[in-house]
Amino acid sequence: MTGNRMTAAQLQAFYKADGDHSAPRQDREGAIHKAILQLLDLALPADAIYHHSPNELDMAGPEAARQIAKARKLGTKAGWPDIEIIWQGRAFLLEIKAKSRQSDAQKDIQRDLARAGAPYAVVRSVTDAEDILKQWGLT
Repeated sequence: MTGNRMTAAQLQAFYKADGDHSAPRQDREGAIHKAILQLLDLALPADAIYHHSPNELDMAGPEAARQIAKARKLGTKAGWPDIEIIWQGRAFLLEIKAKSRQSDAQKDIQRDLARAGAPYAVVRSVTDAEDILKQWGLT
């Protein structure tokens, strides 16, 4: 990387590090993600809050490279889970997957979060999310 800019090769390596071998990304998880957010709105305790940390960009080329470099400098971590839930001083993390598998970066983050004592789950449907929320005592 030169300054705040990524080369095309560095951008391609970034996509591969996240387990995505093509750019721009296809939104395979959007509908599931939105449905899970609706579940969270209905099911979480009133004193819980959730947040989505976008790790993906819907752009390509030089602007994408600039935005990725800026995000990394500001603390964005490859593989960070899609949704963080905070309740009673604890963080609970959900990774939403449609049909794909976790990337190596996502597996590394899962391991690091487990070491830190943060509950983490991969969910593929609203039913999966509902089940894990029950296991975590959030519903």
